Amino acid sequence: MSKYSCAVSKKTFIKFLALALLVLSIWSPLRSYADGSPVSKCSSTVKDSTVTTYSTYYLSFIPAALQDIYVADGGNIRVYAENDPLPEIDTSGWTNVGNIIGYFEWSSGPLIMLSTKPVERPKACVTDQAQISICHEFGHYITIKSNMLRGISTDYRISAEFEAAFNAEKNNYTLSSCKLPSGYKKNISRAAASVEFYATIFAGLMLYPEDTMATFPTCSALVLDDMNYIINNAGVK
Repeated sequence: MSKYSCAVSKKTFIKFLALALLVLSIWSPLRSYADGSPVSKCSSTVKDSTVTTYSTYYLSFIPAALQDIYVADGGNIRVYAENDPLPEIDTSGWTNVGNIIGYFEWSSGPLIMLSTKPVERPKACVTDQAQISICHEFGHYITIKSNMLRGISTDYRISAEFEAAFNAEKNNYTLSSCKLPSGYKKNISRAAASVEFYATIFAGLMLYPEDTMATFPTCSALVLDDMNYIINNAGVK
């Protein structure tokens, strides 16, 4: 092994170690139902068990500190029946509304909308789609919340740094070294826009942190930095 190869390997190891430490610094112990969950259903046609499933994923995969900030912002997560897509959002002018399984918006307060489909008809979706969906939509919240706290904007604006990382790493899921699950790869392959890629990277960090960081190191570092910035500057204890 050359001197240059050794230097690169050491640099890569230090980079991944720093990422791992950052993940540990923002993660908190998992919560129980006693801590509460902002997940509720839009109508009686949504099964209670579906709400419980999404609540479990929310409490299990979203760091507790970010949960607190989301709730402080008035955040809600609403589950709608697959045959009544996005009933609480104006979808006039939209196309293929019935194919949407998750959506995020921030008007009066952050709102995540989730379809029953990934939970009640999992065979019609890729593996882990319910977990990916709730984490992906929360990733959109991270984008906007980070922009607001940094005084950049109140929308989904993506930084030049992430845009560059997106362009450099967006096809890394096709590499033979990628160990991410096929369902997640399917989701990331559909993320043609950087804002969707960002949210999917957040989902990967919540569900498959080690493999996501290994496959998309720069994108992961930037998303983790935004998460850390939110936790340290949101003013929620």
